Amino acid sequence: MAPAPAARLAVREAALAQARTLARAGRYTEAAELLGGEHDVAVLDLRARIHAQQGRWDEADRCWAEAAALAPGDRSAAEGRRRIAEIRARAARPGRVRVARGAVRAGGALAALLALAMLADLWLDRADTPGRVAVAAPPATAAPSGSPSVSPSASPAPDPLDGLHLRTPGVRVVRRDGELAVTFDRGLFERDATLTRRGRATLRELGERLRPEAGRLAVAVIGHTDRTAVRPGGGYASNAELGMLRVTVVREVLSAAAGIPAVRFSTSTLAGALPPFPDGGVAPDDPRDRTVSMRISAAVAR
Repeated sequence: MAPAPAARLAVREAALAQARTLARAGRYTEAAELLGGEHDVAVLDLRARIHAQQGRWDEADRCWAEAAALAPGDRSAAEGRRRIAEIRARAARPGRVRVARGAVRAGGALAALLALAMLADLWLDRADTPGRVAVAAPPATAAPSGSPSVSPSASPAPDPLDGLHLRTPGVRVVRRDGELAVTFDRGLFERDATLTRRGRATLRELGERLRPEAGRLAVAVIGHTDRTAVRPGGGYASNAELGMLRVTVVREVLSAAAGIPAVRFSTSTLAGALPPFPDGGVAPDDPRDRTVSMRISAAVAR
């Protein structure tokens, strides 16, 4: 039998994965009930995104502020709060839309678009999903005629993602707003949390390609399993626990190969929910789903 902490972690990760699925379907009340009173960073981030999708900016901002307090430098919390500040600033300008607490008033297309942009990477785990549409923020409004000109700020530092060349055999890379989504054509693991020989070699090659920008990157790793439930007495309490163990293995291998500190990895699992290859075969134990997916982004300066 798994130790109590591992069992609690497995239950928590399974609940979080299910809450994501419910929220994606617009079933926000049920998702919130599953999240309960937990106050870790992942739960607060999901709760904030649900509030933002509903136009409840104050509640969303409070959740992201609490997440930022728990994990200073957390990219999702910082980006969420930045976008809410942008919504409020634009709404306060003369002639702009006004956003009411808990609702978007008539003419609030801007706020709705920004809310969707905040949620665009929530359902991150299948970067190769056909028909996926990226939502971009609206262009800035030109300054009125006669307004004083504003001198341009200093050029921003080059994006570390621009210099990366990650495409290798078996690795899929999709560039999205501010990140690279990475998936794998083959499963990285055996039925347990043991990497296959090919899987270990693929991760090491990927790490070598990340190494030139290692000091400027953050990596989110999401664990997956096939849809077959783990066998009683098989060493794992649930698919969620197995998914988290796989994430831990990948983090250690990639950290060593790339030189990225382990503290700049974030980890979660969807277990057998939203598998990377849902239509790849009739059998629920598709070996390609014994894997992880990743989001690689620029690290937030501290």
